Amino acid sequence: MDLTVNDVKKLWDHRCAVLVAGKGGLDRVVKYYDMIEQPEFKPWLKENVLMITTGYVIRNNKKALLELIQAMNDADCAALAIKTRFFEEFPKEALDLADKLELPLFFLNNDVGFVEVVYPVMVAIVETKNNVELFTRYQIGDYNRKQLDSDLFMEILNGKITQEEELEYKINSLHWPQGPLRFLLFQLREGSYAMASKNENMEKIYRNIQGYLETEKIWGTVIARKSECICIIKDTNQEKVRFFCREIRRRIISRYKYECVVGVSCVFYSYLKMKDAFQEARDAVRIVQCTGMDTDVLYIEEFPFEHIIAKMSREDYIREYVSETLGCLEIYDRDHDSDMEQTLEILLKNQGSKTKAAEELFLHRNTMTYRVKQIEKMLKCNLMLADDQMRLGLALKLKRYLKE
Repeated sequence: MDLTVNDVKKLWDHRCAVLVAGKGGLDRVVKYYDMIEQPEFKPWLKENVLMITTGYVIRNNKKALLELIQAMNDADCAALAIKTRFFEEFPKEALDLADKLELPLFFLNNDVGFVEVVYPVMVAIVETKNNVELFTRYQIGDYNRKQLDSDLFMEILNGKITQEEELEYKINSLHWPQGPLRFLLFQLREGSYAMASKNENMEKIYRNIQGYLETEKIWGTVIARKSECICIIKDTNQEKVRFFCREIRRRIISRYKYECVVGVSCVFYSYLKMKDAFQEARDAVRIVQCTGMDTDVLYIEEFPFEHIIAKMSREDYIREYVSETLGCLEIYDRDHDSDMEQTLEILLKNQGSKTKAAEELFLHRNTMTYRVKQIEKMLKCNLMLADDQMRLGLALKLKRYLKE
């Protein structure tokens, strides 16, 4: 079974390239691929080779371009794939010659890295020898891109890359966006009508986000995990990012029946800071989940106090602090089937006003006064003092995050 240029076209139709000329030669066989970036191209040409180039060495040189197309046809090459970013205007004569010779000519997507272009072709050439069907080859190639993105994400997250130069090389090879950047975390929670196969749906959500980025021409990278999708995008403006988040969230809810919370990190410029940005996005999601905020997209910088609380809650000693401060109240509520902790929370929310707290809890004032005395006795505090109110209020806020 031979791999043809038409097979490669199907691999690239996803987002890598578009056929602009030479469609009469789509049945040409592809056995090799090569990258060419030097003016002396003839020694590199051979039968059945797919040539890939940025076109830099022949930019705005119509004669050299026409010679390349003619020489490739004479050598029975498979096809030419070229980026056009260095051309002021691509010569019509080159398109006409490719059509006349029936040599397929592709324009590569200028925003796609060479790894994404080459991997599907490389895998397809290898798998052809084992008679693997094209659709399977495409999946393998696409999987490799996803796997490369995921692997690099984990390498950065685990601190395995510490040098800016190495990181820059890997980022560029996968065409990840350049700064300023934002980290978007789409955290899924199963709704009452959630579909059974989460893994299958995560794949669909991943492709949905990728498709939206391409359609809206947003430079970004998507990584799918068990119950979340991560998107790193080039920051444009806050409203555009917010609209993007809400549109993806709407699609997830309407198509796949999952509730979704979106956390947005602060702007960052270096991928060496990505671990911090990822944690910021996770903290934004935790804030929504722990506080019950009525919002679908939360920018972490808009809630600095809650962000401090979320960061504090990750420290080991905080659990001990909360237990020592509120533990006896929790035990009392459990043993007496009461709601003293809720009473304390409502009282502090109303800045110690027993009257307002009693109204909110639908309690008689005397009942409220009795509860306050009980709480003060158990916690050894004075709820009229600002310091005690602040200390207990902080403990209650921290406790919300410890439940997650």
